[in-house]
Amino acid sequence: MADTSASSRRRNQTKPDRPSIFGRSLAARKMRFGLLFAAPAFVFFGVFYVYPLFRTFYVSLFSWSLLDEPRFIGITNYVNLSNDKEFINSVGVSFYYAIGVCVAIWVIALALALMFNQTFRFRQAYLSVYYLPAVISLTVWSLVWLFMYNPSFGLFSEFARWLGFANVRMLDNPQTAMPAMILLSIWKGTPVYMLIYLAGLRAIPGDYYEAAKVDGASALQRLWHITLPLLRPVFLYVVVISIIGAFQAFTPMYLLTNGGPGSATRVLSMFIFQNGFQFLKMGYASAASVIFLLILLVFSVVQFRILRFQQQD
Repeated sequence: MADTSASSRRRNQTKPDRPSIFGRSLAARKMRFGLLFAAPAFVFFGVFYVYPLFRTFYVSLFSWSLLDEPRFIGITNYVNLSNDKEFINSVGVSFYYAIGVCVAIWVIALALALMFNQTFRFRQAYLSVYYLPAVISLTVWSLVWLFMYNPSFGLFSEFARWLGFANVRMLDNPQTAMPAMILLSIWKGTPVYMLIYLAGLRAIPGDYYEAAKVDGASALQRLWHITLPLLRPVFLYVVVISIIGAFQAFTPMYLLTNGGPGSATRVLSMFIFQNGFQFLKMGYASAASVIFLLILLVFSVVQFRILRFQQQD
């Protein structure tokens, strides 16, 4: 009996170790399979994102026309960019375009979201129709607006003639070319951000508004003291994403004006494209791309700072 009890105690002492040993092996297998399934994503990210990023910085240190051997010149491309009036102008044009598009989108998208957050007849039909520009390809959308801006038979030209203005050429005038691009982009981008705002409005509990009504708060007071404060995280997201997207604009300028007239619509992405693939100055274009990346990185850092401050509040 003593031997039997001693052997049973030994078996009981070894039992708790089995799940931990089995658990470690199961966790290891899970990790191996997880890495195996995630490997295609890592390879895709490395090949199409990480490698081009480091390659761009590497090429920016060379003088290379794609037709000859690269020649190392150090930071000369960056020094030349700092003295290049066309590059500085492109940065200014990009800021002009981004501010013009984003400020209008923030206000218009919020106003439309507040309107569509109400209940009225044919609401879903109006919402679907207004969202149509967001699902149309940007290339197709730009070509449609190219016809609308046509000085002979375009919609805007006909409207200008109806107002008494003749020979209106919005895309040929340096004063009106960029506003034309901004108007095109506002109409294209507003529906997307309107839906983001609308989702944020739907997430606000209705009890807050009911309590405010009981306390006698007006519609404007409810908007100022309930809607806007609770919508602040959504607004910060829209601000950062819209600014980064505006700085990356390329297609409308390429299809409608090719950066012209002169350099009125030559945004930074257009400057990079022209120097790299038209003038065959790959090192110069790569240096401009690195600076472009730094500009976007600054906005990303500001985003994280603002969001961290938001969480602390």
